[in-house]
Amino acid sequence: MTKSLAFFFLGPTGVGMNELKRKLLISDPQHFGVTIPHTSRPKRNPESEGVEYHFISKHLFEADIQNNKFIEYGEFKGNYYGTSLDSVRSVLSKGKVCLLDVQPHVLKLLRTAEFKPLVVFVKPPSIDRLRETRKNAKIMSSKDDKRSTKPFTEEDFQEMVNTAQVMETQYGHLFEKVIVNDDLSTAFSELRSAVKTVETETHWVPVSWTHS
Repeated sequence: MTKSLAFFFLGPTGVGMNELKRKLLISDPQHFGVTIPHTSRPKRNPESEGVEYHFISKHLFEADIQNNKFIEYGEFKGNYYGTSLDSVRSVLSKGKVCLLDVQPHVLKLLRTAEFKPLVVFVKPPSIDRLRETRKNAKIMSSKDDKRSTKPFTEEDFQEMVNTAQVMETQYGHLFEKVIVNDDLSTAFSELRSAVKTVETETHWVPVSWTHS
């Protein structure tokens, strides 16, 4: 039994993971922390090293990929972007709980005794509710770090629901908490309640974590 050191969020694009994560961070910034990603692209004004990103050379980024130092990484317009294992450790070293959204295929890498994560799956409501609640909302339109947005389309809603079903079918056994984001404030209350439970009550971890 132990306390979780990290909360890992996953869910389909547009479901509201980032909003929930941001609200949790703002609710207690002394207690929660987020990782700073790495990139191989040049620094822009007025960016600072270690604030928006850790800026490293493409050569070093590729060496770190080879050495399995990244949880996740990708390439966009010739530049690498990624989240390193050390960036999670950096948050933990400050005595904070790390908040991170991840792709489901990396959960097996992260469910270890070192991180002791609580895995939270953020699930969309029905398509009818999505039409109702997201009609004025925006979705990320590309993987560009400028985070441009566009209105939701019917295809976005369908894809969100389909992706959630696939994630739940393939990885549902790894989820410790499922939150349906029908209404953001209700979903956040549910998240806060789950966090409180995990941090105040006994949290059992798989035996395999202690023998990794």
